[in-house]
Amino acid sequence: MARQSRKFNPRVRTKRPIGLVDDDDQSPSSPHPMPQEMGSRWFLPNPLGARLHQKSGIGLTLDEGIALDAIEVLFCHWNRHIPVTNQWVEDMINLDSDFIAKSIIFDVARSGGEIVIPIANFTKDDYCEGTFAVKWPRNKSHFSTAPVSQIRWFWSFDDVDWDSLNQWVADVEESGCMAEVFVIDAEMDITMYRISYDQLSGNQKTWEQLTKKEISFIENSLSRRTKSSSGVFLSKVKDWPLPSFGVEHLSGINLRNEEIDWVESHLSGDNMDDSLFNKLANLGCILRPGFKYGCKWRVYDDEVSKSHAPWLLQPLSDAPSSWEGICLSVRLAEGVHKKWVCAIPLNDDWKFMNIKRWLPGRN
Repeated sequence: MARQSRKFNPRVRTKRPIGLVDDDDQSPSSPHPMPQEMGSRWFLPNPLGARLHQKSGIGLTLDEGIALDAIEVLFCHWNRHIPVTNQWVEDMINLDSDFIAKSIIFDVARSGGEIVIPIANFTKDDYCEGTFAVKWPRNKSHFSTAPVSQIRWFWSFDDVDWDSLNQWVADVEESGCMAEVFVIDAEMDITMYRISYDQLSGNQKTWEQLTKKEISFIENSLSRRTKSSSGVFLSKVKDWPLPSFGVEHLSGINLRNEEIDWVESHLSGDNMDDSLFNKLANLGCILRPGFKYGCKWRVYDDEVSKSHAPWLLQPLSDAPSSWEGICLSVRLAEGVHKKWVCAIPLNDDWKFMNIKRWLPGRN
């Protein structure tokens, strides 16, 4: 019954056919020339070549024209009336089995009107290792301004190399660019992500802010603890000095195992300096189980009764191993208006990688 009540149509899937379509408003008055092979590139003469390079950042300039990468040729076929044959496409796929994916990613990356240039058009050391293309906003010149982002791509079924991804994002941010990842599935549909490092913090009382009297109160309360399956129960505790720790139930405080371990470590002077839990607790955050959201913790920056958790956090040790897993985690988080972050150890500290979806031309 629900299926019959739908009033909307599915979105139209772009098929990107091979072959020029006559369009009186857009088609050139004289047909454009066929690109000519030039080593690993494809030549288009001026003035067409100069116009494509000046307006769209296409190709490398030569004395009499431009030399295009194969994915630029196919983009120009779909969008600039440059002719190619089906045989040419098959030849490119035989040379590079990822040619279809790369071409579609390049086309989608430019769909918002941005200038996107493949990394093959630059010298090797211009941009970060692993970068596929660099992007300028539609209202900026690729000749006189720096790019705003660097793009990397993956198949949806690829495993995630978190070390490589983390290094790439760090390098891209250090260069002053945003890190964008395009993930393509076997249906040739693309999901786009922006990746950055988030700063997690909260306004809750930390251990260092407790008075000696409050610490003594905590120690005395723990001496009367009752063990439970999930941690300990502190009966008849009022004015608990660490409201970010424990949940009030049955006229007492229930502390999870990880919370009691943290409290006891501070009472003993150990302080769990290297642990992720300790890092977040010392930042004033509240950590609550993230089971119903498929993650380790919901992380709050304010009292649970006053705010929703801004972050869903997964430690690197439990992070998804594939891009399909990342897609699931991010979509779930954003569906409940939260950020999905992966906590990555860095020497004696932690970095919090935020992965969020985005669309070209919208944000």
